[in-house]
Amino acid sequence: MQLKDYIGKQNFHMINFAMSLIKEVDSKVQNRSLYYKNQIIHYIDQQVNQFVRHFHEKESLQAIYKAEIYLIINPKLTKLFNDYKLFTCI
Repeated sequence: MQLKDYIGKQNFHMINFAMSLIKEVDSKVQNRSLYYKNQIIHYIDQQVNQFVRHFHEKESLQAIYKAEIYLIINPKLTKLFNDYKLFTCI
């Protein structure tokens, strides 16, 4: 039995998406294509919304999926914010 079979295909895709999104944001920060915290947050919001809409579920279930993805992303995102010196819009 694989992890995908145990937790379900959809949950596996959500975890995989969250990890790949953090890696993508990290590489964009290193390449200096994203350098504001607000840019990063807006980019992540767009990507998560696009990913969740892909499931074609009801809005209430989409909100739950978004919350689960943000629970995975937020600790790694705060670590990323601490590792790099980013500009902040006030």
